Amino acid sequence: MPEIHDLGGRAEHFGPVPHDADEQPFHQRWEERVFGIVSIHLTAQRKTVDEFRSDMEQLPREQYLPSYFGRWLAALENGLVRDKHLRAGEIDARVRNPPVDVDRPGTALLDPPHRARVDPHVRSPRPFAAAPLSRHKPEFAVGAAVRVRARRDGHTRQPGYVTGKVGVVVAHFGSAAFPDARAVGRRERAQHLYTVEFTGREIWGEAAEADTSVLIELYEPYLEDA
Repeated sequence: MPEIHDLGGRAEHFGPVPHDADEQPFHQRWEERVFGIVSIHLTAQRKTVDEFRSDMEQLPREQYLPSYFGRWLAALENGLVRDKHLRAGEIDARVRNPPVDVDRPGTALLDPPHRARVDPHVRSPRPFAAAPLSRHKPEFAVGAAVRVRARRDGHTRQPGYVTGKVGVVVAHFGSAAFPDARAVGRRERAQHLYTVEFTGREIWGEAAEADTSVLIELYEPYLEDA
């Protein structure tokens, strides 16, 4: 996960983050529909959020960057073709020649007025599905100094900007299903999950704002003794 989908914490992407207290969960209706379709699809196909995130990470830059829900839709379409639920080109053909509602001539079925709206508060599939507790003891205790290991290939929840940085374990959450394995459908033992605190100076050097720190949840395989 070292490229376009791993922008956080990198100096070239610094800047203010606009915040609108009245912002709605969805800006356009198609966004809520994509959210609903993806949520139902993942549940029905027993796919994990990590698998879906991995699919999004395979998208080219021009599909990934422009729109958050646009990348959801692109990854969904690619997955449906890959898993043979749809034929290659079938979606484009359907868009070019939309079916007509026989009850309302001239009305495309792509946006029927009777379609129920997606509840913006509906929960998406859980990122951490039930997993057996890890049978090995946690390697790190609260207060331990740790270094973030070099990144692995493939999907990971290890942010690139903390690779090689030293922090302090401030919390231990027990164990959880390991996203790196779940993203490729691999069954592995649960891994211990920690909160690690990094000083701003450790991450960004002398240019960091004074007396700042960042808290990040990191799995045990991402860490080593400092």
